[in-house]
Amino acid sequence: MTLSTIYGLRLLDEPRIRRSIIVVVLTIVLAFRVLQLVAFSGQIQWGYDFSAYWAAAGHLLNGGSIYDPAQLVASYSPQQQYLYLYPPFLAVAVTPLAALFPADYRLANLVWAVIGAVVAALVVLGVSRREGVGERRDAALVLGAAFAFPPLIGELVMGNVHLLLLGLLGGAWLALRDERPGTAAVAGILIGIATLIKIFPGLVIVWLLLRGRYRSAAWAIGAIVALAIATIPITGVTPWLDYPRVLANLGPPVDTRDTLAPIVWLSALIPVGLARVVVAVVGLGAVAWAARNRSEPVSFAVAVTASILIAPALYHHYLAVLILPLLLAARWAPPWGWLAVAYLAMFGGDQAALGDVGWVINRLLPTVGAVLLLIGLLRQGARAPASAAAEPA
Repeated sequence: MTLSTIYGLRLLDEPRIRRSIIVVVLTIVLAFRVLQLVAFSGQIQWGYDFSAYWAAAGHLLNGGSIYDPAQLVASYSPQQQYLYLYPPFLAVAVTPLAALFPADYRLANLVWAVIGAVVAALVVLGVSRREGVGERRDAALVLGAAFAFPPLIGELVMGNVHLLLLGLLGGAWLALRDERPGTAAVAGILIGIATLIKIFPGLVIVWLLLRGRYRSAAWAIGAIVALAIATIPITGVTPWLDYPRVLANLGPPVDTRDTLAPIVWLSALIPVGLARVVVAVVGLGAVAWAARNRSEPVSFAVAVTASILIAPALYHHYLAVLILPLLLAARWAPPWGWLAVAYLAMFGGDQAALGDVGWVINRLLPTVGAVLLLIGLLRQGARAPASAAAEPA
């Protein structure tokens, strides 16, 4: 039975009608997203995560320490405002904003949000055009679908780094798809910067090695080392020596109501240390299998998705990075039914009216959506050719 045989639904067989419906729905959702941004700009959530980068940058400008002494002596929860959790490089990168807005991180977050929105738009337009996601006239619809995605709005509000990571990884993918001289270096440098900001993109470097893109992997590692050394005149050596302890002492979230990390879900059944090992092994296994058995676009999407899912702390707005694998899946992992389910499941949302079962919408469905994206890429993604192409000479 087709739509054309069902009374009242036969018009849905016409592409023009379906497109009109999508335009109307997206317009309504995007209008709601604008209202959300305006509402949250006056709430505590505005710049909540960015406050940590701003504070760390301010400490650098004033000759202080970017890490709290408590982070160096015992396990601590990552759920604290102003608490800096990342390598020193990010604090250095944010110093211009801290210098411009020394008294108010909320104003600085406005600039940060504008930068994030521009980066996200450029990645969506660039990747969708390069991969042929829809026709040229569909660019506005694809862009609208990205900005209707709640994790993207959450990133703009909270001021985390994931739109920056989206830009770096999206730019790296565009460089990898370009065979002109020098693009392998560009891709590696961008992935290296992403890893230096937040450790989990290092899994993409593993993917480079598995795909035989050794030149890009070398550039990534070289960029990490060079940029770390370049920050020492500003940070000193101490923060870089402290960071391994800061990372080792990072404890599980105390409040798990908003936590999507598979590690946290699994730690309800087994010790958290073992949960981290299990999730890391599964993530690495998925990347290794995809690198061998799936096309390069699909295996790259798997690497990006797995890098998010293995993070020990994973919140709803972190899923903004998954816009990149969603775009690649739209082109390389048909049909779209499973992808639509994953996209909608990741909408999530805090529904207080649901009471004790609100976690199903707020926490379970987004986790399922992200995992479904990974599974769908592995199952539905285009297969690798008989001899997987390595990096061009």
